Amino acid sequence: MSPPRALLQASGLVWRSGERTILGPLDLEVIPGECLAVVGPNGAGKTTLLRCLTGLLRPTRGEIAFAGRSLAGLSRREIARRIAYVPQIRPDHVPLAVEQIVLLGRYPHLSPLQIAPRAQDFAAVEEALRVVGIEDLRGRPVDELSGGERQAVYIAAALAQEAELLVLDEPTLHLDARHQHDLATLLRRLTASQDHTVVLATHDLNLASLLGDRLLALSRGRELATGTPAEILRPEVLERLFRARFEIVRSGERPVTVLDLGA
Repeated sequence: MSPPRALLQASGLVWRSGERTILGPLDLEVIPGECLAVVGPNGAGKTTLLRCLTGLLRPTRGEIAFAGRSLAGLSRREIARRIAYVPQIRPDHVPLAVEQIVLLGRYPHLSPLQIAPRAQDFAAVEEALRVVGIEDLRGRPVDELSGGERQAVYIAAALAQEAELLVLDEPTLHLDARHQHDLATLLRRLTASQDHTVVLATHDLNLASLLGDRLLALSRGRELATGTPAEILRPEVLERLFRARFEIVRSGERPVTVLDLGA
C-alpha cells in the first residue's frame, strides 16, 4: 500500500466560537517537503487554522488527518513528536538559558520514567543550534536576547523536536528589518532543503512569496484562492483579499508586492 500523498489533510474543517463561525468550511492538503504559506488580513482565521492543524483546538466539524491517521486519535505527546509549533505569542519573561529552551524541544521524546535527557537528545540540540546558527548563544539567558535572536531560539527548539511538520505563526512579527532578513534567510534555507515540511501564517506577502511553494489566501475563515506565489500575488486577487490596491514587481522568479498609494 502506497503512503498517503498528503502529510496533513483537512476535510470540511469548521471551528466556531459560540454561534460565530471563525474558520471554514475549509479543505486543504500539505504535501511532504513543501512550504504552504497562509496569507490574509487580520481576522481571516490564520491563527485559528494553525491551532486546529496542531491539535490545540478541536474542530467543531470536519476531520484532520496526519499521515493518514486522524489527528483526534493521537495523544498530545504523539502530536508533538510529529508536529512542531512556534506560536505568535510567548511569555515576556523566560528565566532559562538558550540551550535549556532548545532542550525543552526534546520533551515529547522522553519516556515517563526517564530522569534525564539521553545522548541523542543532546545531539539533537547541538544539531538544531548548528542549523539555526546560534551555537554562540547557547549559554545566554533568553531574557537578554533581541526579538530576532529569541525567535531563532524557538525555531531551534522546534527543530530539536525532530518533527515532520514545522508550523510557524507570524515568524517575523515585530522584528526590525535586519532581523526579518536574518530570519527569512534561515527559513528559506530550511524550506529550500525540502528536509522540512512547513506551514506558516504571515501578513508579509513578500516573505510568503520568498518561502512559499504554495499560498493559501484566507478570507473570513474561508479559502479565497490557493496556488503558486505567481498565481496568488496578483493585483486582482490581493484587492479582493485585502480590499486595497497593489502593484506587483518581480525580483528574479518571485513576485514582490507593493501597496498602490496612488489616487
